[in-house]
Amino acid sequence: MLTCNHPIPPDRYNDRVEDHLRMTGFYHVSQIGIVQCQKALVNALIERWHPDTHTFHLPIGECAVTMEDVALILGLPTDGLPVTGMTISSFDALEAECLLQFGVAPRKDECRSSCIKLTWLRNLKENLELTDEINIQRYVRCHIMLLIGTILFGDKSGAGVHWKFLPLLRDFVNIGKYSWGSACLAHLYRALCRASRYNCKEIDGPLTLLLVWAWFRLPYLSPVPREPRSFPLANRWRNWERGDRRFRYLKLDHFRKAFDELQEGQFVWVAYAVDCVDPNIIPAEIYMQSVVWSATVSLVSFECIEWHATDRVRRQFGFIQGIPDPEQNLDKAHGEVLTGPKNLNWATAPTHSKWVMHWTNRYHYVLSELPMPSRHHLDSYINWYRTKYGNRLALSNLVGEDNDEGNQDMDAGNDDMDGGNQDTDEGSQDMDEDNDDQAPHISLPNPIQEEQPQPSAQYLPQTQFTPSFPMQQQYWGMSHFEAGEGGSFSQLLGFMAADTAQSQHSHQPEFMPGRYSLDARYPGHTSSVASGGFVSVDSSRSEGGRGVLNSQNPSRLNMGLIEEDPNTLEGKTDAYLVDDPDDEGDDEEDDIEEFDEDEESRNDGIILNILLYVFHI
Repeated sequence: MLTCNHPIPPDRYNDRVEDHLRMTGFYHVSQIGIVQCQKALVNALIERWHPDTHTFHLPIGECAVTMEDVALILGLPTDGLPVTGMTISSFDALEAECLLQFGVAPRKDECRSSCIKLTWLRNLKENLELTDEINIQRYVRCHIMLLIGTILFGDKSGAGVHWKFLPLLRDFVNIGKYSWGSACLAHLYRALCRASRYNCKEIDGPLTLLLVWAWFRLPYLSPVPREPRSFPLANRWRNWERGDRRFRYLKLDHFRKAFDELQEGQFVWVAYAVDCVDPNIIPAEIYMQSVVWSATVSLVSFECIEWHATDRVRRQFGFIQGIPDPEQNLDKAHGEVLTGPKNLNWATAPTHSKWVMHWTNRYHYVLSELPMPSRHHLDSYINWYRTKYGNRLALSNLVGEDNDEGNQDMDAGNDDMDGGNQDTDEGSQDMDEDNDDQAPHISLPNPIQEEQPQPSAQYLPQTQFTPSFPMQQQYWGMSHFEAGEGGSFSQLLGFMAADTAQSQHSHQPEFMPGRYSLDARYPGHTSSVASGGFVSVDSSRSEGGRGVLNSQNPSRLNMGLIEEDPNTLEGKTDAYLVDDPDDEGDDEEDDIEEFDEDEESRNDGIILNILLYVFHI
């Protein structure tokens, strides 16, 4: 389990600088609150990341975080100049730049190598008096540097921000003309590439972007969203741990198994369609830059060069996926670091200049639909993908269950994560303290093993399913009936009766279409998502009475087609009774007398209602 360095966003800005923040393009990202990290999910995604393709490899195909996700989740500008320039390893140069932009410079003990400590920037921001335009611009620059050093470009220390970004903030009017979104995505890719190494111990970068992307694409694995109509979309899960504490303690093997058993239909390829996100909450300036979201280009951020492989994730943009081009080789530009003195202009460096130029020509690499697209392209891609990567898609069989040491390390990581968030606000601090006290005693209910479909030896994806599902079927606790259906008890009985032929699970399909794909259970059972129990009809006597609904009974009575008795019944009222009072023996009467009269009448009423529904069907 890798340690997840997930810094909290900076304090809220003064409302007087709102217009200046909008001018710089950092207004929307400044609205993002605290989105707590889920360490196990991040580690499960790292296991699926392939540095050579810059995509996640799942059983249904390749997927990735794209510039579309950055623009909508974080609200950053994506179409603009590359974020690049000079890096100078000199404290004198750092001091001169700070004097120019802030009117004051940090001491050497307030810096760490070429990084300015965040504490110095926070103190400067708090002490600036917003009396004139110069101080307002200095205040906004401090706030932007704090955003860069925390949730956008944060490093593993979480204590400082490199001063290389300061020259890009000199001209206040042109700050918003840079593609800060593509640079943020480049840092996420670099963090994933580094974390995928066997000897890596921790991951940094914009983990808020990674988590929210996963929750949008895999809604059945997400916590309950708290603010569904807020922008940026990351705020949907702001302070999610307050309402879904159970999700915090899910283990790595839970997400690893979920990815192994992922089926077409559970992954939302077009996650921001009108049936998922209200287009009215997306600002116009964000949509205006959508032309470059699908460009297959290099991502540039000073020394960091990564590849935006949209040609391998065409389905995320609503296109048909075909066999992609070979992996892009970034040569020496991939993996470049700033250790040691690096006095270099990265825009003109021999290893980086061609990739900077490639980004400049980004409009030439925007995706378009294939000529005469057909289903054949997707089928060819699935066969190619399964042949090339099929032996590395089921990781549970390769890695095995987490041992006790791994679980203990993850619990310790969760404790560290909780402690790091105790500085956010009083409400979150009280909640984290309560969770820390309860964490050793929490025992999560394990899913019922017999409900889960057994994975096959080789993955054979079903490609004929419709990849769009109504939102009410995508989140935990939602009904699995179609829209407009009432979900009555008669529907439950009909649903159970219709599945009698598969009650023994002898012909259970490996992948179930439609709404079954979102609830991978044996169709012989009718389950309640909210309660986790089974609803079955038990005609035998139990502690609760005879012929009642028993939600805890793991075995149900196989219900075939129920035919009406051909014999003519004399009494209309007695026709719906399970037991005829006139035909019961003395022994049976003695047994019935042991029940309380009120309990017996209540059970008879339930029996009567059941039989009314049965004969009605």
